[in-house]
Amino acid sequence: MDFFRVFLTNPIYEKLKLYSINPPESLKIDPDPSEYFISEPDNTEELPRGVYFFTQIKNQDMEDSELLELALELQKEALWSRYKPEEKLYLRKLFEDNSAVTQLWRPIMAPESPIA
Repeated sequence: MDFFRVFLTNPIYEKLKLYSINPPESLKIDPDPSEYFISEPDNTEELPRGVYFFTQIKNQDMEDSELLELALELQKEALWSRYKPEEKLYLRKLFEDNSAVTQLWRPIMAPESPIA
């Protein structure tokens, strides 16, 4: 699994889900998985332009526990890279090369503003 910093210059318009991350857990290297998400995800129509940490995994069906594990790893990578992730997580599912793909997009503060 690879993590990438992505500078999204155009919004993505398609069906997405937006998760809200519990603020006290959003900046921890080892957050409490049972306290991580505030509520069920909301459907959203747009992934706004911005700076993101991004990862994707090819799969048919991802269990909630696998999604949570991937979200926690994405957060750790952002923090290890000294970026402050926001309290949002976008989930995008699509088909690429005839395979199901799950993508996670975590907004981060601009690269000029790493955590001290």
